[in-house]
Order: sequence, then structure tokens, then C-alpha cells
Amino acid sequence: MSDLSLGIPGVGVVSPGMHFCALYSGPAERDRLLYPFLEEGLRQGDKCLCLIDDVEPALVRDRAVGQPGPDYSRRSAQLDVERSSDVYLRSGEFSVDGMVSFLSESVDAAVADDFDLLRAAGEMSWVLSGAPGWDDLFVYESSLNHVVEEVPAILMCLYDLKKFGAEMLVEVLQTHPTVLLDGTVIDNPHYVDPTEYQAAARAAERPRYPLVKVDAGDEDGADHGWASLTGAEMRIVSQVSQGKSNRAVAEELCVSRHTVDAHLKHIYLKLDVHSRVELTVLALQHHHPGG
Repeated sequence: MSDLSLGIPGVGVVSPGMHFCALYSGPAERDRLLYPFLEEGLRQGDKCLCLIDDVEPALVRDRAVGQPGPDYSRRSAQLDVERSSDVYLRSGEFSVDGMVSFLSESVDAAVADDFDLLRAAGEMSWVLSGAPGWDDLFVYESSLNHVVEEVPAILMCLYDLKKFGAEMLVEVLQTHPTVLLDGTVIDNPHYVDPTEYQAAARAAERPRYPLVKVDAGDEDGADHGWASLTGAEMRIVSQVSQGKSNRAVAEELCVSRHTVDAHLKHIYLKLDVHSRVELTVLALQHHHPGG
């Protein structure tokens, strides 16, 4: 098994062993990702798992499986839908080892039932409740990259840009090698290797993120700052959000390295950001990925 379809319009083939984040804004965009992903799995005979809190699990199952008919029993047996909070917080708190074990057992069970692939989607808004252990989420997300490499699975983590602040989205980018945004799969230039990420997490006091729902652009006047960017600054943002160095940006735009440095300083000031990753998050929030 090599080339697989996510089922999402506009997205090409992928391979097993993929762990990616899907960034969207609101329920309608989520549904345009989630249901085609599940329905493609059902068509291909995959074992499908959906963990979601924002919709009643029974409604997700009914929509994905469809009306009773010749294939209803088979499709129903292929799909498991549970509340995210019930699974991620099974013991009353979040446990990295517990969730890694859950997914490993889910893969083993799928293989034992003669499925070639586990196709799993997890909606991540449960973390915003601040449940015990929530701040280990990104250690878990990072750990999955080593786990999934060795198993027949595709894991899609769903993050709503209207609910997650920029600080948390920085961590989302650092822990997912691939990003799905606006129907495009992007190789993430800000991804950090799990060994490096987890070593840094152990060495430093872990940040405490504000567990609040925010609309894109509402933080620290970022929306106003974004609107103030000039055309030249927007071109710099587009290049930087692809992970290019200042030197590479200068060569691409046919300007001096000094010009890029100066523009980037002004951009940071206008947006009140302090790193290239934070800038990339804002570009994602404003639907302006590099390219």
C-alpha cells in the first residue's frame, strides 16, 4: 500500500504513516474536511475512527454511514465515533502514554480484523477546557510522529483557527510535519523533530497557554496590524511562511538582504510577533499561506 486518497477535494495522494493537522475556521469548513476523509475510508474498506466533541457522535455516524441499504452493515462496522473528551480524558486527565496506547491498540485491532489501514480523525477542542494533563498535549502530538511511521495508519488532527490562540498554533506547527489548509497539503517548514522537540520540552518550563476561544485576528490587535501591511511586506510574509531564510527571500524577490531584514522588523512590530513561526501562524489564520 503506497498511494492513498484523503478523499478531500483538491488534495492529491498520500502515504500510510501520515500524521497531519487540518486547520479550518468553523463547523462548515471542518465538515468539508472530516466527512470526505471518513467517506473515502469507508469506500476503500479502511477502519475509520472519529473522535469529536463539537457534534453529537450519532449525527456524525448517521451522516458518514448513510441510509440503511445493501452496504449499511459493512460501513457501520467500519466506523467508530466517540466523544473526544471521553477518549482523550478516559481516566479524568490527559495521559500521553494512555493515548499512545489507545491508538496503538486501535491499529492492532484494525489489523486483527483484516483492515489494511486505520484512518483516524481527532477534533482537538477538548483541550480548551483545561482538564488535568492538558499541557502534555503537544508532547503527545510530537510522539505520534515516531509511532505512526511504523504502522498502517493516517492520523488527522483537527484544529479550529477560531478557537485556538496563536501561541498554541505555534506548537501545532512544531509537532505536525504536514499541514492541511484551504484544500492544500503543505510540507511544514516549522516542524521540529520529535527527539529535539521533547528534549527542549523537558529542559524548559512548559508555557501555560490562555485556554480561551479566540477569533482569528482578535489577539493583541493582530487584525488591525495585518490590514496595515504593505504590498511589499505581504510578499515578505508569503516567502517567510514557506520557511525561507532572509537570504533566500532576498534572492526570490530580487532585493537586498538588508531590505528583507528591515521589512521583517517592521512586520514584527506591526503584528506584535517575535518569531517566524508566530508570523506563519498569523499567515495561516488570515488564509495567506506562503506560495
